[in-house]
Amino acid sequence: MFKYVTQLSKAFALSVPHKKALQIRDDVGFFQAVRAALAKFADGAAGKMEEELDSSIQQLISKAISSDQVIDIFETAGLHKPDISVLSDEFLCEVKNMPHKNLALEVLKKLLNDEIKIRARKNLIQGRSFAEMLDRTIKKYQNKTIEAAAVIEELIELAKKMRESGKRGEKLGLTEDEVAFYDALEINDSAVKVLGDKTLRMIAQELVETVRRNISIDWTLKESIQAKLRVMVKRVLRKHGYPPDKEKKATQTVLEQAILLCKDWTQSDTKQYLYPVDIIPDNDIPESERFITALPVYSLEAAASSFGKEEYVEGQGWMKINISRKLNRDMFIAKEAGRSMEPTIPDGSYCVFRFDKGGSRNGLVVLVESRQVTDPETNQKFTIKRYRSEKEVLEDGQWHHKKIFLSPDNKDFEDIILENVSEDDFRVVAEFVCVV
Repeated sequence: MFKYVTQLSKAFALSVPHKKALQIRDDVGFFQAVRAALAKFADGAAGKMEEELDSSIQQLISKAISSDQVIDIFETAGLHKPDISVLSDEFLCEVKNMPHKNLALEVLKKLLNDEIKIRARKNLIQGRSFAEMLDRTIKKYQNKTIEAAAVIEELIELAKKMRESGKRGEKLGLTEDEVAFYDALEINDSAVKVLGDKTLRMIAQELVETVRRNISIDWTLKESIQAKLRVMVKRVLRKHGYPPDKEKKATQTVLEQAILLCKDWTQSDTKQYLYPVDIIPDNDIPESERFITALPVYSLEAAASSFGKEEYVEGQGWMKINISRKLNRDMFIAKEAGRSMEPTIPDGSYCVFRFDKGGSRNGLVVLVESRQVTDPETNQKFTIKRYRSEKEVLEDGQWHHKKIFLSPDNKDFEDIILENVSEDDFRVVAEFVCVV
């Protein structure tokens, strides 16, 4: 019987999409299902069964793809792996109503399993989650706790969940890479959920930027780079108030996710991909050009929280610029985020700053750090705003800031007003010079 079913399957594959061949499609499927069931009891048949099952599935999915173009089902090794994200509801309904439930189950299992493997190469958490869901469902069927029809229902629901998960990036406003890190943050944990979607999105975006800046082709083999990256990931998590008891696990998951994505990042034409546009890696800028034609680039967080505290500041690289002012070692570049200083500083602009040297700052745009400040756009303890202060003379002849006004140039935003500010609570880090 095995021989004849194999010959029938091959003949059918050659005849499709002839009208008469399509008329006997279900009959061919029946014989293939019977053969598959019998093969389980035949020694040495497992390898052949997989090949013939692929051929059967190929025929069943030939009209499953929702597209107005002709799609070549065969691509590699004579087969094409369909994308679960474009499988139509009509096809899923057709599979559900197939008379041969065992074959329908095998079709869905293979499609889902192949798609999970693809996703696991990009998104660690999604790959694990969907693989576990598929495994649980199949085990229930194998243990005979549910019938084939019920398994098909569950697999169809899983297919729909996988299809919807592909749209999450658009809904969250994140790239595919950022979604992968977002998922790595244990977003379903109640203690983490308290942070809110906005903060979790910001963490994911910063993690992608941090990891990209600090990897090399062989970074997974260098413990020093891994240790450095581990510290930087923890710093990002702590900055945004990530639960301390969840930090260790999240850091490990983020690094595992980084390993997956870095295979793609480092295999690209790398330096332009790993570094933002116009930022030159530290090793590629000669000493003769530093602070002459190029300035170091730092994140705003690093500049605001570390400079002036005798802490090591991790740079992002160097940027060559041409501005009207002479460059010097008091200058650096940082990328502004937010609309509050538009039109003076457009959102996402790289800006030149000069370290604060004291003196009057009234009317100047400055980068400040303060425990009393919470920037309404970034939710951070630092901000770029236009500075104005009201001073009060004390009885001993000393003076202090009675009020400090940090004003946005964009009038859609409100002033940040600080009262009775002490030097311990407030620090002007740098003065804005110009947009690059």
